[in-house]
Amino acid sequence: MKLPGTVAAGIFSRKGLLEEFEGALTEAEAGEMANLCAAVTMSTEMQGRLLGRMADQPGWDACYCWVTWGPDMSIVAIHDSVCLVRGRETSFNRLIKAMTESADSELLKPGKGEPNANIG
Repeated sequence: MKLPGTVAAGIFSRKGLLEEFEGALTEAEAGEMANLCAAVTMSTEMQGRLLGRMADQPGWDACYCWVTWGPDMSIVAIHDSVCLVRGRETSFNRLIKAMTESADSELLKPGKGEPNANIG
C-alpha cells in the first residue's frame, strides 16, 4: 500500500476467500476481487498444465504470478497476494519487486528443485 498508485492490497485463498485486505474498496468489492484472483490463478495453472502436455515439457504448471491491466486500473497477483493499482501512477517493476520480496517471506512458494524456485 505504500507504493505510489496502489489502491488496494490483499491476500486471497484458492477458494476465493479474502484472507486479508487493506485499501479503498468496500468489503464486497474486495471479496469479488478475491474470487476473481482465485479463478484467474487456477485457470492460468490449468492452461500451463495443458501447455506442458502439448509441448511434452514439464514445468508449465506452476503459476507464480499474473498481471492484467485496463485503461485506468491494473491487477497484479503474486502467489496468493494481490494489488490493485492505478497503472499510470505505478512503477510495475517496483511493485513486482516489492510483492515478490513479500511472497518470498511467506511460507507458500515454489518448492526446491521446481523450475521457478528462484523466480524474482
